[in-house]
Amino acid sequence: MPKIETGRRDVLRAAMALGTLLATRAARAADDDADLRLTAVARLLAGVDPLPGSTAFDALMQTEAWRQHRRASQAGWSAVRKRIERMNAWQQQNLPPPAPHATLVYPFSGPDFINAYGLFPDYDEYLFFSLEPPGDTPRLETIGAHAFGRLLADLRYALNDVVQLNFFITPNMKTRMQTDSLNGVTPVLLSMLGLMDLRVRRVEAIDPWPARAAQLALPGARKPALPLRAIRIEFSNPRTGRNQALIYYSLDVSDKALVFYPDFSEQLRALSSPSVLLKSASYLLHGNDFRQVRDFILDRAGLLVQDDTGMPYRLLRKASFAVTLHGQYAHPVKLFERRYQKDLEDAFAAHGDHVSLPFPFGYNWRQEGRSGLIVATRIGRAAG
Repeated sequence: MPKIETGRRDVLRAAMALGTLLATRAARAADDDADLRLTAVARLLAGVDPLPGSTAFDALMQTEAWRQHRRASQAGWSAVRKRIERMNAWQQQNLPPPAPHATLVYPFSGPDFINAYGLFPDYDEYLFFSLEPPGDTPRLETIGAHAFGRLLADLRYALNDVVQLNFFITPNMKTRMQTDSLNGVTPVLLSMLGLMDLRVRRVEAIDPWPARAAQLALPGARKPALPLRAIRIEFSNPRTGRNQALIYYSLDVSDKALVFYPDFSEQLRALSSPSVLLKSASYLLHGNDFRQVRDFILDRAGLLVQDDTGMPYRLLRKASFAVTLHGQYAHPVKLFERRYQKDLEDAFAAHGDHVSLPFPFGYNWRQEGRSGLIVATRIGRAAG
């Protein structure tokens, strides 16, 4: 018997050593592939010390503005990190693993990378679209101490809603992410990458359909109220060695606005069984102004994760989805009280798991344990 136990311990030690070796190699590969400057910018915006070797920002780190930002960020991000850990543990138990080359589509996302990555950490591509402008990567090498302090203060103000509530309030985004110091969502997204200890490889503005842009720029051409702008952020996870990308479209995706960009609808419909996240979505898909987005989800999504503000439950019941219900159904907040769904409340009562979600999800964050989450899986088609 002692010989058998010794053999088991040897096998266990060998497996642990192999796991450590593979993790170390993955981390080194991610670090080697990262842009040290961009990663340092992301970490500074998050209030996290840059990686060793990032000496270009030593002067900024000696300023009182940075010290204040670091202290304030540590207090706020601590709760967010715990929330992300609970999301990640929950998704491992309740969501299917992604297929190779998986894409997550997040309509009406704003810059909410926290929830997308907390629930879907192992996807190759994340496709966000929302109204807020992308903005630029801050040039911290040339910024003065006073301007640096204003940028950090505006960033904390912009992040306050998602830190405290776990969602962005749309009217607040219009003002808080378009200040003299903070001109879009890119700094917000970078700060979230820095928080999650991800390595930034590249940030670039992209024009996915240059021929369409040239056509709209012609004299006399009808022009959209919100011209398309987009960015692509490539990053890597040092814990897995996985290279990933986030594409953010600043775009009005209402039916009347998408007549200017039919290429966007074609791109969505070309995706093969993407996963879709709908969260704090203002019940936009309950009306008739976003039928193209709604039809894309019903026709193409392989997996849908949402709260009650996303797809109407009656449409999910009619479509080819297997639906599971987690947590509890809470009546819509007063602003959206007309969007109450009796059939969804009945379904939660009859078929929900009645286990409180370990993280807030949706507008009923004030009521402890009152969040509800809907998981719809396409019957006969894997998510990917």
